[in-house]
Amino acid sequence: MFKRVAILCTIIIGLTLLASCAPSYDNEGEMVEDNTTDQDNQETAIIPSYSVTEEEYQILLPYKVSQTRGVITNQIANRLDIDAIEEGLRRHSKEVFDPDEYYFQEGQKITSDVVYSWLERQGEEETSSSNPQGLNPTLPDVEKGNEEALIEAERNNPKYLSHILEQDYLVKTSDNAVELGGISIAIAMKSVYKFETEPGRSYNETIPKDEMMDEANRIAQEVVNRLRQMDGLAETPIMLSIYREAAQDSLVPGNFVAKTNIKGGSTSIGEWDSINEDYVLYPSNDMAEIDPDVNANLEDFESDVQEFFPNYVGVVGEGFYIKDQLQKLTLEIPIQFKGKAEVLGFTQYVYGLIVDNFDNYYDIEVNIMSGKQQESLIYRKAEEEDPEVHIYD
Repeated sequence: MFKRVAILCTIIIGLTLLASCAPSYDNEGEMVEDNTTDQDNQETAIIPSYSVTEEEYQILLPYKVSQTRGVITNQIANRLDIDAIEEGLRRHSKEVFDPDEYYFQEGQKITSDVVYSWLERQGEEETSSSNPQGLNPTLPDVEKGNEEALIEAERNNPKYLSHILEQDYLVKTSDNAVELGGISIAIAMKSVYKFETEPGRSYNETIPKDEMMDEANRIAQEVVNRLRQMDGLAETPIMLSIYREAAQDSLVPGNFVAKTNIKGGSTSIGEWDSINEDYVLYPSNDMAEIDPDVNANLEDFESDVQEFFPNYVGVVGEGFYIKDQLQKLTLEIPIQFKGKAEVLGFTQYVYGLIVDNFDNYYDIEVNIMSGKQQESLIYRKAEEEDPEVHIYD
């Protein structure tokens, strides 16, 4: 937990040390009936009086965890993808389900058993010889011991689909209740298919984007058809999106590539809206080519940091771009400190570099690390002049 550094506030010139705290729900807010559950088993929910920020959704209390909790960590290999798909789906949902009108809830319709059955190959299931619910391609029968034929079968029929993420958006009704007003679905597709034909012998096959999208279209249509058959979803608007994962060892996550809205009662997907967003690693040739100005700023920033700590390892980070415009720059500086005074002094120094050298048309976050421990955080939202600083105790 962040701690307020009260005495040191007057010592560190130019820094404002802020205490980080969870929002208080002492004022419980408005009591409502949650009509998203079974009609014979209504629950009482609380709409908190306060939200963390105006841009974020309010979340009903008590908090309901997803019906597929834990599945995503078993299915998506890169942790960066897990964060990006969850946060990104909520971000894209704001364009359809306004946070001023809708409340957020983790997915309650698709259960773990259901999603696991959907993620298997058609005809493949541990407890049965046939799984008609599988959305990944069937693997042709191969003669036992024919290694080359098995490799060819895997290459020609990869498991494209990794996960299906659901988020629910609730609306308040006139009779002091909340009900499901919309549902968002992210279909996570692989960019690289890794498979084994025998223990210790693995292969990695790149999946072209156009091939991935062809499969995503097929899978998405079947998902919509099945959602419409679920209790309470026949007339619910659906925001549907496609996420292309990064490779398992990638240092930056993948990205959303397409989305579409489906009206209540409809099963027609229609046209996809292309999404132009990307995470770019620094340092990398991609950053130098995509955004040479920011890349130059970062190189100068590294040189300035080296003047303070000549033996530091180096700055690493990523830029998040939408339509080729930088939205957020996240940096990590790993340094071995000998005491808290060094942390404070270095944080003050980096604070000044951010104010003097980086434009404020994008968010910037700097994490100062010592080993695996975070020592301090500097954060500035777009269009703000002064960053916020947190010192970890």
